[in-house]
Amino acid sequence: MRRTLTAGAGKHDTHQNRAARGARSRRSPALRGIAQESLHHGAPNLLAALAQRSLLLLCMLALGACSEPDAPVGSEPPRATPAGAAPAAVVLPARVDIAVPARPLVDLQQVEDASESVANALVELADKLRRRDFEAAKPWLSPEFCGHSLMGMTAREPELLPASVRKMAYDVTSARVVGRDDFLAGAADLLGGWQRVEWVTPKVKAAEFESGTPSWGRVRQQWSFYGTAEDGGPCSVVMWAWTNVEHVAGRWRISRLALESLERTSRARAIFTDVANAVGLARAGIRFGRPGNKSFAWNGAAAGDVNADGAWDLYVPARPANQLYVSASAGGFEDQAAARGVALPAGGTGALFFDFDNDLDSDLAVADVGGRDGDELIGNPLRLYVNDGQGRYAEQGAELGFDALAHAYSLCAFDADLDGWLDVYVCNYGRVEVEPNDSWFQATNGTPDLFLRNNAGQGFLEESAARGLVDTSWSYAAAAADFDEDGDPDLYVANDYGTNFLYRNDGRGHFEDVAAQLGVEDLGNGMGASWGDLDSDGRLDLYVANMSSTAGKRILERMPERDERWKDLSKLAAGNTIFLRRDEGFERLPSARGGIGASWAWAPALFDIDLDGMLDIYCCSGYVTGDTAADT
Repeated sequence: MRRTLTAGAGKHDTHQNRAARGARSRRSPALRGIAQESLHHGAPNLLAALAQRSLLLLCMLALGACSEPDAPVGSEPPRATPAGAAPAAVVLPARVDIAVPARPLVDLQQVEDASESVANALVELADKLRRRDFEAAKPWLSPEFCGHSLMGMTAREPELLPASVRKMAYDVTSARVVGRDDFLAGAADLLGGWQRVEWVTPKVKAAEFESGTPSWGRVRQQWSFYGTAEDGGPCSVVMWAWTNVEHVAGRWRISRLALESLERTSRARAIFTDVANAVGLARAGIRFGRPGNKSFAWNGAAAGDVNADGAWDLYVPARPANQLYVSASAGGFEDQAAARGVALPAGGTGALFFDFDNDLDSDLAVADVGGRDGDELIGNPLRLYVNDGQGRYAEQGAELGFDALAHAYSLCAFDADLDGWLDVYVCNYGRVEVEPNDSWFQATNGTPDLFLRNNAGQGFLEESAARGLVDTSWSYAAAAADFDEDGDPDLYVANDYGTNFLYRNDGRGHFEDVAAQLGVEDLGNGMGASWGDLDSDGRLDLYVANMSSTAGKRILERMPERDERWKDLSKLAAGNTIFLRRDEGFERLPSARGGIGASWAWAPALFDIDLDGMLDIYCCSGYVTGDTAADT
């Protein structure tokens, strides 16, 4: 039996599929061993630990001895021309049919290895498209390529979105079937007129591969293009397509491409303009992994008015010296860290301007990672720089009880006990290079968080146990707000490797975790949180930043069983979360409502970008850039 599928076609059960499901279930003990090895021994350092999350997720799935979905019977792909050989004239079909593997790979590890290999090849192709070097992109498309053209489609009625954004969808059924050269000409038509292509991001959303050789498969791809359009405004294009891919001469290349959708989103003018270079803020640091920057404790930043002139200044912990960018009269910034006493010791993680002694100036607290190896100090303790009222600082952490050796990633200042003095919550992570996280679902071997009570501006006292804030999770960030409107600040803590905490204040500065009770535990890899009224109902809602995993989602979609473990894994891979306040607690907003896609997300901020009276969402995203296009 041979058949081909266009995008979205269904699947049928066969005797071969049922036999394959039996073979898949017998493979789970081997993967179980891999998972147990990973869980018991962990990773030698943070980068390796984070890099193996997708693999570990795959292995965890095998622990349930789950089977995969029915594999559809398919037809063979077009015969591939050897690399370097001149193809015969390509006869284009009337439509693009995507071949479906007849004997698909059933080993989850092999399928995911092939999927990741295809993803890496697409990143290399994306680099050529970003540079608009369409001739150099040819090797990633088969000489016999046939697919839907990216130009000449019928445009649907444009949709007007908030902030004067315009979305244009195209009728992909009107797309012509073209060969390789004309397809790349369509890509040139799509991107060629842009003033700048800032990034091109491909994703492998689903994949299945034929057993044996030559290797080929069916892959669902998402492509996102972003840059500055012809008119100078921001523009993005998102394309979804089913493709056939083939592995020839050591390289994956696309042989067929059937468009599912193509949308262009644009605005006549950018809402914000990057002026960092013009105002003196475009300083490049030491690239990660190079001498002087091998710490896994990422640097943050803080904004405050250090000299009481009414203008914002910026502090950036860094190596070989910290930077304090003081606003200048001409509209730029000058680094005055050394002159103002905050250049050294270099480094730090989260930083925070706040008036700890109520003398109406901005003091500066800096989190850091520190410890001891015998008598040797490793890293730095917490630091507290006291402002003299003129914008000059003296570090007085030791004198004021703000000098703990911790693994602090961020700080949160709020008046927990309503005594008029700002207290500080210290979010502590763990030293993964020394002791890896003991669980991927609920790690409990992190460094205990700290609650530093402000003793009327005379110093700080550590009172986490007395306040009900004992916690050994791998905490990343915290956000304080009076979510229950009882007049005191409550505290939400975002944790990596597990669930989060919502500490409700009893009015006297003592706390109880009610996250489970109110539905905001948010299992995942928490990286940040922010409070704000997102639905304009007068109550505070909650935005939580997490990691998302395309590979994890891809693997999970292959699993037919939807048990509790599957739900937990789905949540780990899902990404950011929006919780809307309700009478009985919080409601998790469905992903279809948007606002959560941010890949490897970090600190979120809620503010009214377009001044329409509604809060918008800004979320930092990204990770270490590798030396090659695929290593990012």
